[in-house]
This record gives sequence, C-alpha cells and structure tokens, in this order.
Amino acid sequence: MFIVDVRTKYLLDYPKFQTSFIVSCKPGHSEITILDIYESGGYQNELEIMISQEGSIYYLTIYPKKDKERKFDNNKRSFLEKIKIVCDYISIVYDNQTIDYMRKISESVYVLEREFRTLIEIIFLKEKGVNWYKHLFKNTEREKKRTINRDKIVELLNNPLDDLDFVHLKDFVEERIKFSSSSISDKLNSIEGLLSSNENIVGTRKDIDELLSTLKEIKELTSTRNTELSVSTLYKHITSELADEWDELYNFRNPWAHNHCLMTKSDFVKYETLAVSVLKKIRTEITLLSLLYSKEDFSMSGDKIRLSISRFSSLGTSFCRMKLEFKSKDIQQMLEVSDATYVDFIEILRILTEFSGFQNHNFDIKYIQMNPFITGKIEEYGRELLANSELEQKLDENLLELEELLKKYNGNYNLRKLEGTAFTLKKDVDKYLKQISHEITQLGDNHPSE
Repeated sequence: MFIVDVRTKYLLDYPKFQTSFIVSCKPGHSEITILDIYESGGYQNELEIMISQEGSIYYLTIYPKKDKERKFDNNKRSFLEKIKIVCDYISIVYDNQTIDYMRKISESVYVLEREFRTLIEIIFLKEKGVNWYKHLFKNTEREKKRTINRDKIVELLNNPLDDLDFVHLKDFVEERIKFSSSSISDKLNSIEGLLSSNENIVGTRKDIDELLSTLKEIKELTSTRNTELSVSTLYKHITSELADEWDELYNFRNPWAHNHCLMTKSDFVKYETLAVSVLKKIRTEITLLSLLYSKEDFSMSGDKIRLSISRFSSLGTSFCRMKLEFKSKDIQQMLEVSDATYVDFIEILRILTEFSGFQNHNFDIKYIQMNPFITGKIEEYGRELLANSELEQKLDENLLELEELLKKYNGNYNLRKLEGTAFTLKKDVDKYLKQISHEITQLGDNHPSE
C-alpha cells in the first residue's frame, strides 16, 4: 500500500493568488526602498506585502487584499516594474496562479496529444496497414526511445508516433502535406504562370517550352489520385491550418513542459483558446473517420425520437451537423448543433440516459465516451435507449428537466419547436444542403489539383 508522507506532500491547500520572490537590492537600496515603493506607489489598498532579510538577500511575498483579486495580475506587474529599477536580482520562489495554470494545461495536453496521434495513426493504418510507419516514415534522428527505464507493460505496445516529440508531430504532418497533390500542384501552377507571362527569362523559347511541358507532366503525375502514399487522404483530414495551429500551440505549451517560473493569465488564455480550436479540428476529423467513415449520416431512432450526426462541407472544409428530434405532447422539438463532434453526439446519449434513468446491463455509457471507433456498441446502446418507453414518457411529462440538462452541458443547447410546414421545410432544406455538399465534395475529389 502506498502511503503519502505529509512531510513530502505537494502543496495543494493554498490561496489562489500569491507570489513569492527572492530579491537582492542594488547598492544604496534596501528593504526600506522596497517598502517606500509599496507605499508611494499606492499599493496599500491593493496588495499585502511581507518581507524579511538575510544578509543581502530579501524574501518577499505579495498577495491581493480582499476583493482585489481581479486586479492582482496588473498590480503584480506594476510592482515588479518599479522594484526592478532598484534590484539587481529578482527570482520566483512560488507563484500560485502558475501552479493552477500548469495543472489545467497538464490535464489538456494528454488529451490533445493522444487524439492528434490517434488521428494520424488511424489514417495511415486504414491506408497502408500495420507497418505504415516503419516502412514509410521512420526517422531515427528525431525519435527517442521512450521505453527505457519504464514499466515493462510499455514495451508490449506499438505506438510508433510516441517516439516523436510534440513539435516533431507537427513537422511530420507538414512533410506529408508538402507532398500532397494539391500542395505541389498549387506551387507548380504559380511557376507555370510565372514562366508563361515573363518574356525576359534568359534562354530560348524552345527551352522555356520544354520546361513548361515538363511542369505539365509533373502536374499530371501529382494529380493522380492513387499516389503511392495516398497522401490526399491525409490532406483531407490534417490541413496546413491544423499543422500551423499545432506549431503555435507548442510555443504556449513550453512554459508547462519546462516548468517556467511564471505563467501569466494572458499566456494561459492564449493557450486555452488555441487548444480548444485545435482539439475541435482534431475531433471533427476523428468523427469523420469513426462515426461517418463509410456513410454520410450516423443515426439512431425510436418511435418518437431520433438522434443523428451528418457530414457536410463548406469551402473545402468538412464539418459535422448533429440533430436531436423528438415529439413532446405532439409538438416537434429539435436541438441542432451546426459544428458538432463525436463528443457532442455521445454526450447527448449520456444526457438522455440520465434524463430517462435508462440502464443497459451490458455496459455503461461512460465506457463509450472515449472511443468513438466502437460504432457497433454506440449504435446498440443508442437503439435501446431511444426505444425505451420511460424516455418517451418523460419527454411528455418533464421536458423542462431535459432542457436544463442540455444547457448545463452547453449553454447554447436550446430546444426549438417546429410545427407543421416549418418542420417539413426544415427537413427538405437539410436534404438539399446535404446533396449539394456531397456533390461539391465529389467534384473536389475528381479535381484534386484545382
């Protein structure tokens, strides 16, 4: 049994806002100078300060006065700027906000990296089989043996991308995109246009014509859909925009990875915003590779209720639309989410489970949430849930409870009433939009260089 020694317990019970420093003053300055800055700078109403001296070293802690927490970031920065003038050494002992920020980043990094690696892995496994990485992309200069001194269970696994660092995942993706037919064709198009329009290029017209002919041949080769690596498939799922955002995310992740002494709220908000954007893109692609891999629509129905998620495309970008439709007291109700992922779809199943009190004795909905590729089990669970008579009864008797559960998960999840011709029109519009989206996608597949 593992016992935690209280003498080595991590600091968990601490005020949220507090920063402690080690400080050394320049010649001619001392604790008195720091206290003068504190008083003359008007910090008495904003900050509390504690200071003690040991020779030429000062130990300093600041924290906000009650109800002044919201201004602590700005007051801390301002105070540091002023004491920096009279100090030749300032270092952090502890910053409590940084502890909280790093804990939150730590929780997100595993999920982000795991889902990104899974996305890449599934694409190539489907395309090239189990030896895809070993035969095509192995690069020993970038890889690290991560099983050394680890528990032996790790050696039983084959996770080829786990030998690549966070930033090398981005490089790996970029290299694949560079050789996609659409990327190469774009570059060749620009070269072709330049040579065609520039009359001052050194060389004979015959030389230029031969070069243009060669470029045309290369374009035709790169436009072939059945390329050796089928990188056009990767390009559909991992775009250059996602690769760039992943690279940017790496810069904001560094303070966490390297235990930097101080992380500001601004840095954390930038990381969080970018992480949400990246994760949404990754999960959209995972949804397309799991629930919607071989069909345009993944749905399940009962007598009075239907839940579906469908594939759509806009300006070359794929997205998924989710709809929950049901009758309550003979009035048609609908929840529509225009940019959903498998997480939203399974979460709706979980909410309906909680709402109805439904129990599947074979497995719990919680064990489905992290693996959208077990589509058979998701369909099985959904069919039983939506056919449950208690769910249909509660939809008539206590719709308000369902509305509250939906809003608790996402404040934008609002049910709408659709009656008569409005409901029929809505279904017709969706049908035609889906058909148009499918035709545009097919057109793009048939002309990958355009």
